Amino acid sequence: MKQLNNFQGLSKRRLQLTGCLSLLDVGGYATSNGKFIRWRTLLRGYSLHRLSPASQQAIIEYGVKTIIDLRTPLDVNREPYVFKSSEVRYFNLPLLEEKNFPELREKKTLLEFAHFMFEERGQQIKEILEVITTNQTAFLIYGASGKDRTGIIIALLLAIAQVPVTTIAQDYFLSEKDIALSYPTIQLQIDREELAQKLLSSKSIMSPFIYLDEHYGGINGYLQAIGVNQETIEHLQTILVN
Repeated sequence: MKQLNNFQGLSKRRLQLTGCLSLLDVGGYATSNGKFIRWRTLLRGYSLHRLSPASQQAIIEYGVKTIIDLRTPLDVNREPYVFKSSEVRYFNLPLLEEKNFPELREKKTLLEFAHFMFEERGQQIKEILEVITTNQTAFLIYGASGKDRTGIIIALLLAIAQVPVTTIAQDYFLSEKDIALSYPTIQLQIDREELAQKLLSSKSIMSPFIYLDEHYGGINGYLQAIGVNQETIEHLQTILVN
């Protein structure tokens, strides 16, 4: 597949599968040192509990060998993990707890949400990164909505791989658009190009990285603060980057 060094439409990334509202390949982005995120290595999605057996097999054939579920145990009980194949390793690594949700409902901006995640859920972030490093396979990350929790982890992984923040912002809002357009009632109300321009004009995804720069000296400083060593960072870069 052709490498991408700038923002591209959903058609370049979306996997159209029965029973799945949103599943995107996060490959192809250029890094600041002239390399690229590998295709068929990092995927993000949500609403995977309705995947048909054929769709599950399609994901396996696409190369996914590890699935990381960021949902709470309550979410998992309500909408269970459906893969039966032993070819895929499954990890339920809740990024939040049910008790966190009342507080999070008061947070109105992405920066407020990210601040909570960085400062209160650092050990959970560390565990997710270490699972990825240990398994070293193509992996799919998903949550209850595929947006906030998944978005933060994907953004951190792209930052670790040295993808520019402007590109990370484009990817974040591309995923937001895909989720919004997955709902027919919303799709009827939203002009796709207008939505894309609105999303891309926002700088809110930049704010968490500005926060990390100001308080930790950047992404590597934050990772070290939560106990992620340099060897793990380098392993993640090897997994993610061509």
